[in-house]
Amino acid sequence: MLCKLCNKDKKLMNSHIIPEFIYKSLYDEKHRFHVISTYKQKDREKEQKGIRERLLCIDCEQHISRYENYARKVLFGGVEITVLNEDGGIVVSDIDYKLFKLFQLSILWRASISNHKMFKDVSLGPHELTIRKMLMSNKPGTAIEYCCVMMAIKAGEDTMSSFIDQPEKKRINGYVVYRFIFGSIAWLYFVASHNVPKIIRGFVLSETGTVRMAIKDIKDMDCIAGFAREAQNMGRFPDEIA
Repeated sequence: MLCKLCNKDKKLMNSHIIPEFIYKSLYDEKHRFHVISTYKQKDREKEQKGIRERLLCIDCEQHISRYENYARKVLFGGVEITVLNEDGGIVVSDIDYKLFKLFQLSILWRASISNHKMFKDVSLGPHELTIRKMLMSNKPGTAIEYCCVMMAIKAGEDTMSSFIDQPEKKRINGYVVYRFIFGSIAWLYFVASHNVPKIIRGFVLSETGTVRMAIKDIKDMDCIAGFAREAQNMGRFPDEIA
């Protein structure tokens, strides 16, 4: 079978879409977690070892695992980063831009190539091939190419580490946005062939390894529409993008 990344005929592994380390806080005593459908008429299901499909060969699994291993250390400890508090959020710096951006892209790309119903709303079309080439060549592109806004989310005083939501597709001011929630973060991917608004650029990982993140309570906002409203309050989306 053809590996989705290298496009070679090889034995395929059971590949995670969202990395295994994200699921650890969800498992019960039998190493299972609940899958809750957005469709109320469906019963809860149980999965083990995260949601997986036969997508990648072992070489490509190891290729992507480098991004995952680094992202795990950024998110849960293991590498030195700098975190500064600011009004309503934090600023994180000293991130390896290349590794973390490729991690972000790998999640979006795997969700698009997946046939699992959890990721049915993620479909990148021609962008899928572009991102595949970026992953294969270890080239993350510029900060505004397929950029991702990250917002730390909580429920009251608690983090949302034990929550993974089904990705949604939305439109903000003409831009296609895919929203994921996992690892106590809402990940908002802006997918477009044209540049994103300047106001968005202040919230994405810069090529110098710094990212600004708002902190939000999930009950108080829609993670996409709420961000759009707040961004517009800070400065109007420009009619022309430089």
